[in-house]
Amino acid sequence: MGLLRKLWAFIKRDFISMVSYRLAFLLQIGGMFLTLLAFFYMTGMINPESEGLEGYRPFDWFVVGLAFQFYFSTALYAFSAKMRSEQLLGTLEAMLVTPTPTSMVIFSSAAWDFTFGAIRVIVLLTFAVLVFDVQLYASGLVVFFVGAFLTLFSSAGLGILSASFILYFKRGDPINFLLSGATTFLGTVFFPVEQLPERIRFASEILPITHSLRIVRGALLQGQSWDQLGGEVVTLAWMTLILLPSGLYFARFAIRSAKREGTLVHY
Repeated sequence: MGLLRKLWAFIKRDFISMVSYRLAFLLQIGGMFLTLLAFFYMTGMINPESEGLEGYRPFDWFVVGLAFQFYFSTALYAFSAKMRSEQLLGTLEAMLVTPTPTSMVIFSSAAWDFTFGAIRVIVLLTFAVLVFDVQLYASGLVVFFVGAFLTLFSSAGLGILSASFILYFKRGDPINFLLSGATTFLGTVFFPVEQLPERIRFASEILPITHSLRIVRGALLQGQSWDQLGGEVVTLAWMTLILLPSGLYFARFAIRSAKREGTLVHY
């Protein structure tokens, strides 16, 4: 119960901070709608028979990719952004010297970002259904939620690695920049990997978001079940089991090193 109270305290703190800037929140929602509107007309120029779309309507393909790119980016950037923010505020050292487990501090610091990221996905998909006539299937919801859960924790592993880089080297990390570019270009977010030269398509398979999007697109847009998506779920689960413990290990290493050198508050 003590850990849950601490988690709630982090969420409450960040929520209060966000709602104090109501205009920024409303502008984000408005920006999401305008983004969908622009891509709705742009995807109207795309041939639905294009290789790799697998029967999906181009706009439907795009909107699910965009929603989960938001979610992936939230997990990817939240930890490093929070780490830098706590350093600037001078609260990072105070949090890390408490008896709270390091992993709890790490996840709690980004808990509101994850919550708000999920809200953004829901808002985006709601716009898509109500305004742009995207059809989503309830029959695939169980697989969808499993895919979303694994997406969160696999990308969190990468995000924690990124934050560890900042804490250890005291430099802006190249990991997020590299991964953002890779997911945009190779992760099937905006276009199928089949549109790329054949010799580089293999790189798409090592990105968690590629498997994540196969799961959520299949579940939401075609109502696919475990029979069709089980292999992708297993692959994403293995990636999560590798990335998340690796991220936590390197975070502990970076924190121990910073404590030993007395550089927790340096940035």
